Amino acid sequence: MTPVRYHQAAEDELLHEISYLEVRAPGLGRRFFAEVRIAEGLIAKFPESAPEILPGIRKHVLRKFRYSLIYSIEKDGLLVLAVAHHHRRPVYWVHRTSENEKAEQDRT
Repeated sequence: MTPVRYHQAAEDELLHEISYLEVRAPGLGRRFFAEVRIAEGLIAKFPESAPEILPGIRKHVLRKFRYSLIYSIEKDGLLVLAVAHHHRRPVYWVHRTSENEKAEQDRT
């Protein structure tokens, strides 16, 4: 299995969404997190199974929630770039790709 790690902003999103859903309905945040963990397992086993939405970027749609894990396949494993809601701010996470972050580091 391929290791899965989160971009710091994606980890923050995950924690925020868990908290938000838990406030809306007790247990909903836990169910969301369980669904994310299932998705992590699937993409770890089959990293290329999700459709490529941009060059090098894939999108795994969660089954029970209107969210997707946006990730890239890196040398050392998978990098989750976003825990993205389907109806909020499309492609806001693009600047999180390793190529864009490397370009920003080179400019500084």
